[in-house]
Amino acid sequence: MKRVLINHLLEPANKISGISNYLFYLLDSLLKNKQYQFVLLTCWDECELPSMLQGRGLEVVTKPYIESMPKNLINQIFILPRILKEKKIDLEFNPDPVGCIFGKVPLINVTHDLYFDVAPQNYKLHHRLWWKIFFPLTLKRAIYNICVSKNTARDLIYYYPDVSEKVRVVHESACLNGPKVELKRKDYGIFVANVSPNKGVEVLVKAMSILKSMKIDVDIYHVGRDSNGYFELYAKKLNTTTIPIKLGYLSNEDLIKRYCEAKFLAFPSSYEGFGLPILEAQKYGLPVIASNIPVLREVAGNGAIFFERDDADKLVDSIIEIIKNTEKFNSLSLAAINNSCQFSWAKAADKTIELFNLALDMECNNA
Repeated sequence: MKRVLINHLLEPANKISGISNYLFYLLDSLLKNKQYQFVLLTCWDECELPSMLQGRGLEVVTKPYIESMPKNLINQIFILPRILKEKKIDLEFNPDPVGCIFGKVPLINVTHDLYFDVAPQNYKLHHRLWWKIFFPLTLKRAIYNICVSKNTARDLIYYYPDVSEKVRVVHESACLNGPKVELKRKDYGIFVANVSPNKGVEVLVKAMSILKSMKIDVDIYHVGRDSNGYFELYAKKLNTTTIPIKLGYLSNEDLIKRYCEAKFLAFPSSYEGFGLPILEAQKYGLPVIASNIPVLREVAGNGAIFFERDDADKLVDSIIEIIKNTEKFNSLSLAAINNSCQFSWAKAADKTIELFNLALDMECNNA
C-alpha cells in the first residue's frame, strides 16, 4: 500500500481555517480509498481533529505550530526529509499553496487563490515578499498543482506560465453536512465572509443605504469577522449609518438555520479563488446574488442572480426582485440546489486520487 504524507504544518493548531476545512472534508472522502495509507503531519492534537476523521486508520504526527510563515517553512526544510524517510512516504500532498521546497518524493500542492498576485496592494510588503520567494519554488517542486477553480487555474497560468502543464482543476464542495431545517423564509439576506478589500463591502453598504432611502426594510446579517472595521469605514464615506447586523462566527448548526431562513446570500466580491459560501447557501436552497465575475459564474451557475460589479443600483434591483417575487425565489432556490449537487467531496477525492496515481506512475517511469 502506497503511503501519502499530508503536510498541514502551515495551519494553526486546533483552530479551523479555510484550508483546514478544505483538507478535513477532502480527507473524509480520501480515507474511503483503500489504495493509500495517509499520514497527517499537523500541528493539531489528534484528539482535536474532527470526529469524521477519528478511528479510520489515519496516522497523525503532531508538531509545534510556528506562526511565522518563513520560519515555519525553513523548519520544514529541516524536519520534512527525515519524516519522509522514517514514515516510508511515497508521495507528499500539500493542501497549502506553499510548502517544503525540498523532498525526494513527488509533491502535489493546492492553490486556492492568487490574492498576492492579483491584488498585491492589499497586503504588507513582507507578506508579498515571502509569497514571491516560496510560492514559485513550491510550484517548481510539485509534479501537479491543483487549483480549486478554473478561474484560479487561469490566474496561476497567467502569473506563472512555466507551470501551465502541471495545472489541474479539482473543484471543492460545501463544508456543511447538517440536514436542512424547515423554517419559514424571512425577508433578510446574509453576507458570509471575513471582510477584506476584495469582498465588495462598499457596494453592499451603498445598496443597503439605497434600500433604506426607498423605505424598503431588508436587513442583511454578516457572518464572519470585520477586524479592520470596513463596514464603518465605508458607511462614513457614504454618509450613512446603515450597515449589516454583525453576528460574528456561528456554529455550523446556527449557520445552517440562517441559510434555511434567509431569502438570499449577498456575494458582491471583486475577486475570489472559489467562493465556498455560495455552495453552502445553495445546498440549503438559498439563492445567491453575486457580482458578475468569471469565478462566481463558474461556481454559482444558474442558482444565482448576477449584477455588474460595483453597481449598487443593480444589486438593489436584484434584492427587491428576490424578496418580492415568490416565483423567482422558488425557481432560483430549486436551481441553487441542483447546482450545488454538481459539486461533491467524493468527486474531488476521486480526481485527487487520479493525480496521486499519475504522479507515482510518472515517478516510477523516471526511476
